[in-house]
Amino acid sequence: MLAACGAARPSAAATPSASDLPLPVGTATATPIPSRTASPASTPAGDGTRIYGTLASRATGLNHNWIVIYPPGSSTKASLPVVIVLHGMGDNIDALNHLNYHVHLGEAVRAGVQPFALAAIDGNVLFWQRIGTQDGGELVATDFLGLLAARGLDTTRLGLTGWSMGGWGTLRLAQHELFGRLRAAAPMSTPLYPGPAAAPERWISDADYEAGNPYTRPHLLTGLPLWFACGTSDQFYPGNRDFVGILSRTPGVPAPETHFTPGSHSFEFWESAAPDQFRFLGAHL
Repeated sequence: MLAACGAARPSAAATPSASDLPLPVGTATATPIPSRTASPASTPAGDGTRIYGTLASRATGLNHNWIVIYPPGSSTKASLPVVIVLHGMGDNIDALNHLNYHVHLGEAVRAGVQPFALAAIDGNVLFWQRIGTQDGGELVATDFLGLLAARGLDTTRLGLTGWSMGGWGTLRLAQHELFGRLRAAAPMSTPLYPGPAAAPERWISDADYEAGNPYTRPHLLTGLPLWFACGTSDQFYPGNRDFVGILSRTPGVPAPETHFTPGSHSFEFWESAAPDQFRFLGAHL
């Protein structure tokens, strides 16, 4: 059984299991500091540019690191469409580097996918929703989206994707804070169950689960192009398969595209899905 809603990183220190991760209730707040932008990261030729910074969030009262990945051939001042990437439980923005997203973005653009930027922000273990006094949904939809717009990115051409806890956040944000504002959404390996009693573990309280559960709100995805990915050996696969079936029968919801292939709840599977994921997202931005 899966221990965490994220996954252990290859060749990295062990990631705590979900049972070891505290719920984000009563999390100590940090002293807000102004947003800053770091120098571009060193990247191999042809892989574009990675920009890092820190955001002082009003939605959480915390400081959150962020990254924006620009594709090769694009200026960091270009008004590109943008895809926000939501990480899994126990992960952070460094996961985009483990997944080689800068490489896969460059390959997609060279293969003819229209250029777009990728952006991610550390979301702790808030499941990208309000938990206690901290609001992981508004962190993305207001604070981070505002920062991306201020950088000149075209947030009217917006996509959303994420894995595991980030897949939950992708669907939940599409149904609520970002309803009607997305061009496409691509959740991966999402914990999808009718309710907390059906879930294999308790990642958040039952009340928070019910408040955010995307499985029970398929009608809030009307008109949105959707792409689902999940490894067929992942314990979350049956829920993903079943939810795609529900969406296919929900009036007004386009039949989702799927990437259900052999694989587990792992970085290896998520990276293997990246070419199809970026193709889908680029086609709708």
